[in-house]
Amino acid sequence: MPNKKIALISNEGPDTTLIEEGLQGLNYDLEVSICHSEGETIEAIKGVDIIINLQVPMPETVIDEIDTANAIIVGSHGFNHIDHDAATNNGVMLVNSAGFCTEEVSNHTIAFLLACAKSLVQLDKHVRTGNWRDSGMPILPPIDGQTFGIVGMGNIARATARKAQVFGLNVISYDPYLPPWTAKEYRVEMVTSLEELASRSDYVSVLVPLNKETKGMIDNRFFDSMKSTAYFINTCRGQTVDEASLIKTLEQRKIAGAAIDVFEQEPPDPNNPLFKLDNVIVTPHSAGTSTMSSSASLTRVGQETARILQETWPMSLVNSEVRSRIDTRSPARR
Repeated sequence: MPNKKIALISNEGPDTTLIEEGLQGLNYDLEVSICHSEGETIEAIKGVDIIINLQVPMPETVIDEIDTANAIIVGSHGFNHIDHDAATNNGVMLVNSAGFCTEEVSNHTIAFLLACAKSLVQLDKHVRTGNWRDSGMPILPPIDGQTFGIVGMGNIARATARKAQVFGLNVISYDPYLPPWTAKEYRVEMVTSLEELASRSDYVSVLVPLNKETKGMIDNRFFDSMKSTAYFINTCRGQTVDEASLIKTLEQRKIAGAAIDVFEQEPPDPNNPLFKLDNVIVTPHSAGTSTMSSSASLTRVGQETARILQETWPMSLVNSEVRSRIDTRSPARR
């Protein structure tokens, strides 16, 4: 039997060592292509069995040109650079690297929450400008007993909920797809609408994937429902939030503040109004970054590729509806 062909496409020359460690003992040919245009991407994916995608855009026009591959494996948790619907319509599995940065993103979210709750940025500036305890220092409420609302209850949200409860926070969540027994396991109270979550929460965190349902889901109606003393946190994807509505809300001081790791446009415009507001903390889409996460993502890519080469289902299949289009005895063949 001829070796399976794997196309690895990237914007820059990647180190494939960790990926290939997961493929030891398997018969495959790996070809790395640096792609900066749709044409280069289409050329690279022709005639292969599996596509490993390290942040190369694949819109419908590219996916429609896939001729033999039936799996796209991405080296990230997010997959919004791939046209999900086009992959499904073409019978192509879309597989992400879920789990590689769960602890990092949940830790970053909790760090944001604590920085907001304790006004750390403002107090740092307070001291650096020559002030001390009795010179306009804010008196803050205790964290324990407050309510932390999480939009979504996937793996990262569950890790975040578990950590928040250590600080005595009451955790509520909106996720219409979560089974009730999972909410019970994580001691999370489920609410029936985004507006209810917004109105009850002292801190709100958005932890959902970006897709057609979640794009722009956090809008002016949500912000209008929030308490004036509440904080908004986003460590998932910038396009889940109507950024103009968020900016207006913060400029008008309708909520206490925000902590933002992701933006509608990345990299953001240096003149983004969020950067000028003193009630906002910003970081450069770095929540999932650590000395371990980048290597963990490549290891996960290798593991998922190995599963497909061995004709078994991947662990992190995003578009599960594609299963009916693929022979379960041979998911690596179209």
